[in-house]
Amino acid sequence: MNALTSLLTPASAGALPDATRTTAAAASREMPMSRILRAYVTETRFELLRMARAVAFIIPFLVIPVPVYLLFAVVIAGQDRHPGVGEFLFLGFSTMAVIGPAIFGTGCPLAVEREQGLLRLKRALPVPAGAYLLAKVLMQMVFAACAAGSVAVAAVLCGKLSVHLPQVLAMIGVLTLGTLPFCAIGLFIGTRCSGAAAPGYSHLLYLPMLYLSGVFFPLPQGLAAWAVIWPTFHLEQVAYAAAGLTQFRHFPPGMSLGFLAGVTVLFGGLALRRLARTG
Repeated sequence: MNALTSLLTPASAGALPDATRTTAAAASREMPMSRILRAYVTETRFELLRMARAVAFIIPFLVIPVPVYLLFAVVIAGQDRHPGVGEFLFLGFSTMAVIGPAIFGTGCPLAVEREQGLLRLKRALPVPAGAYLLAKVLMQMVFAACAAGSVAVAAVLCGKLSVHLPQVLAMIGVLTLGTLPFCAIGLFIGTRCSGAAAPGYSHLLYLPMLYLSGVFFPLPQGLAAWAVIWPTFHLEQVAYAAAGLTQFRHFPPGMSLGFLAGVTVLFGGLALRRLARTG
């Protein structure tokens, strides 16, 4: 018994060769890249399944945009023959469709899970530290692409787009990637608000961001000058530029890209700093 006790003492552990201890420590710290990638993929897959089963998320952000687009762009504005109206309405309702999952799909669940202590549990699990947040961002990008794609299919079938398929795909790609700033805003809300308050604060930002940026209708002159403060305005400007449309471009696309990148860095950095400090 004394011999067994002596084997378990720190002194006997220190008797091991330095090379052996270094190799063992390195092996315990290192993880194969395949396992790391599998952890990210698994986390993203579970996040997609969880949100796909949430009826309160699927109906407003995947089901509602198409009927709303058909109502306003086909039924109400169906007789409007002005050039570019079809693309204007398509981008407006597609923007509405993609930023909803970005803000609500990342911020509101994060606020609830943070209150429930899920983030502390994630820290104790043997998974990469960024897998949880990256899974939320990738999840909303998938749903954003599906939402914009469904509106595009409706617009093409109703004959409301005069551009070619590569231009439509370019706009969908820009709208999907351009949701990153809105994900950062959602993460910021989720790290600062409670689970009950996060939907309210998200709506307070989501609705003015849509209606005061001119994505649905031209704004009066007094409000049009302030449209540049909203990320939705700059997302549309980049989408117009990607499709080669100049009729509704009112801002240099390079500056719009810089604005969106700045919003992503600012709110994403604040959210990560908050999570690092308080969890």
